[in-house]
Amino acid sequence: MLNRRSESFEYFEIPVSRRAVTKYNNRDIIYLKRRVNSSGRKNVLRGTIMAEIKEIRFERMRPGELEETAREQPVAWMPLGTLEWHGRHLPVGLDALKAHALCSRIAERAGGVVLPANYFSTGGMPFPWTFKYNPSLTARAVFDTLRRLSAYGFKVIFIITGHYPPHQVLLLMAVAEAFMASSDAVVVALPEFSMAAESGYNGDHAAKWETSLMMELCPDLVDENEMSKLSGKSWLALFQRGIQGENPADAASREAGAEAVAEIIEKYSELADSLLASRDKSAARKVHRKAIADFIEYQTGNIKEQIDKYLVHP
Repeated sequence: MLNRRSESFEYFEIPVSRRAVTKYNNRDIIYLKRRVNSSGRKNVLRGTIMAEIKEIRFERMRPGELEETAREQPVAWMPLGTLEWHGRHLPVGLDALKAHALCSRIAERAGGVVLPANYFSTGGMPFPWTFKYNPSLTARAVFDTLRRLSAYGFKVIFIITGHYPPHQVLLLMAVAEAFMASSDAVVVALPEFSMAAESGYNGDHAAKWETSLMMELCPDLVDENEMSKLSGKSWLALFQRGIQGENPADAASREAGAEAVAEIIEKYSELADSLLASRDKSAARKVHRKAIADFIEYQTGNIKEQIDKYLVHP
């Protein structure tokens, strides 16, 4: 970090990967001017971006920009979700919105391009405003997208699904591994929570964690008034309302969401750097196997916990 002082001001040159400025490309530099007041406290007054911010959204990029990215940082991020009931306090497009926002934040740190969100997923809650698609459509759409990305020069491709019933996750992993068998590209397909275990996020539905992530990623889409109506509701009452997990009204917070998002960004970025350097397909397969094993272990423990907590013994 470079510092220079001038009278009552201090100037800091800060890599923009710092959380305070995470929305900017990590290769750029931001200058923050901070005043030291009489008590010695430093207050951020303003920041000025001193380098051009690069576009990462595939659909907004011109051919030259895409060609440059494919040459210099050939990583592609594919967000998947669905249209599905997520309680009355969250939007029906949550899964895809969440996945796209996460892909964007990761790409700002790790580089590459972010494709538009794909809403054609399998399965869904038995509630209104939910769309369910044939698994063959999901598989075909993903496989064809992988094929085009590989043909355009992208060497490492991440599929991040914000919609994660087990059959959806296994389908995406199978498509990824089938594609790698006939391509030079390395493909990893995971639900986002696979990279957030340390934060305690292991997946839920419209409950504490998805609500917390939306508070961090898309706070304007969380209806605080509707959520407050859930306070104190039992797990059964929540389930009947299409919510699975801890009560969002009592447990969700932007701070929890920010912690999970930061961990997801960090771990995906590290994995992207590693795979881009090694181009090791076996490493991608190991990531899939570990994610499956972790999911089974968590779900087994969760089922036992729920039985102990809620099952009434005679």
